[in-house]
Amino acid sequence: MKKSCVAWFILAFLLLLTSCTAEPITAEPIETPPDKGDMIWDIGPVEVIMVVTDAQGNNLFDASTPGNWLSESFSATFNGEEFLWPSARTREYFAELKGFYIYPSWYSDSKEVYLRFGELDGVEDWDTDLFISWPDGSEDVIHVLHTFRWGKEGPETYHTEFKLNGAPVEGGIVRLKK
Repeated sequence: MKKSCVAWFILAFLLLLTSCTAEPITAEPIETPPDKGDMIWDIGPVEVIMVVTDAQGNNLFDASTPGNWLSESFSATFNGEEFLWPSARTREYFAELKGFYIYPSWYSDSKEVYLRFGELDGVEDWDTDLFISWPDGSEDVIHVLHTFRWGKEGPETYHTEFKLNGAPVEGGIVRLKK
């Protein structure tokens, strides 16, 4: 019995090896997605996710924080277009540059509230600045760098990074103290 199990395992392993192709993966980008018939590519939009806290660490976009900024007016300028807070919120999936909106954290069990700016089309390349004027009169610049390339079989590579006032942001979430 033991020998037949080993034999079946070896046979399965050999079949697995023979089914692989030796065709190299290309890193050369192509402009459009490959034609895969009915295949639908869902490329997620790019968002700038921010946690804005006061000097004591209280989240300024959490309704339970005294003196929060939920009812305050502020703005961001992106590619020459101004976006005001509060802005219309929607749950539509397709990338729509709608400005600011708020979502609670779904990345962890924390109750942290995220201020988001977006959505930027994830298939486009972005190398631009987001200028934010806060209710306290301060200003910040968030640089957005995003690249995306199609490969022969589908999405090949993508990379997103942010800089806050020139300093690299670790972990993809921009954390600001006001």
